[in-house]
This record gives sequence, structure tokens and C-alpha cells, in this order.
Amino acid sequence: MNSTATRRLRRMAVMHGRREDGQTLVEFALAAPLLLLLLTAILQFGAMYNRYIVLTDAVRAGARELSLGRGLSNPCDPAVLQTLESASSIGLTSGKVTPSFPSSSDYCGTGAYTYNTSGNSAGNENEGDQATVTATAPFTLTVFGMHVLSVTLSASASDAIE
Repeated sequence: MNSTATRRLRRMAVMHGRREDGQTLVEFALAAPLLLLLLTAILQFGAMYNRYIVLTDAVRAGARELSLGRGLSNPCDPAVLQTLESASSIGLTSGKVTPSFPSSSDYCGTGAYTYNTSGNSAGNENEGDQATVTATAPFTLTVFGMHVLSVTLSASASDAIE
């Protein structure tokens, strides 16, 4: 072989050794888990926010129902029922819903509300007072099937008694 051919072969060997064909693949392999983790976190946050919006809407509907129950011997049960129906997609239970009035002479029971058991004293609500419904719902944040965080979502709404 002549020296020109040898130099050309050496140059091609050196250039071939410096090729970067696999660099992009290695960078993607390193970045992909972080990107997937970020995507999963965004989706989980969206699911949690959706659950909170449903809960907020449900207590608003329950407070409206409670405020319209003036004069009923038990306005609490229809309010709790309305709240549960509005939050059926998140599996809210009656034990997580608390209807209340501001006056101590007229209330929906003490502590966690038990459906069909009311301490209401024959509709002594005052027009203009606030009827309030509060509810809580648990949410578990999971990433790739691993339990990361448990939070309790809480919402409360009030409406003037009519």
C-alpha cells in the first residue's frame, strides 16, 4: 500500500471512532424516566383537582338544598342526599358530609352526620342565617403504582336560608 492510501484509512478509522450515533439514544434513556415521572405527576394533580372541583360543586348544591329546607322537621337529610348525588362520581359517603346551621337551637346532629338521624328541632331556622355544608374526601397520590402521598380534600359552602 502506498502512504496516501494508508493515511486515508487512518483518517477514516479515526473519524469512524468519533461518530456519535448512539449519543442521542443514551441521552433519551437517561431523560425518559424523569419525563415520565413529570407526566405522571401532572396527571395525578389533574385527577386530584378534578376530585376537589366535584366536591366543591357537591357541597354548594347541598348548602342550597339545606337553605331551602326552612320549616321542615328535618332539612338535613335532603341536603346530605343532594350532596351525595352530586358527588357520586367520587364515592362520597354520608359520614363525610356535615350540614349545619349557625344557631344552637336548630342543628343536624353532633359530630359526623348519620343519615336519617337528626337532632333538628322542628325547623327553627331564621331567614337570612347561613346554612352550611362541609365535606371531606380522601385522595391518594400514586406515581407508577407507588403510594406517594395521602391528602384529605375539604370543601365547605354556605347559602342564606330563605
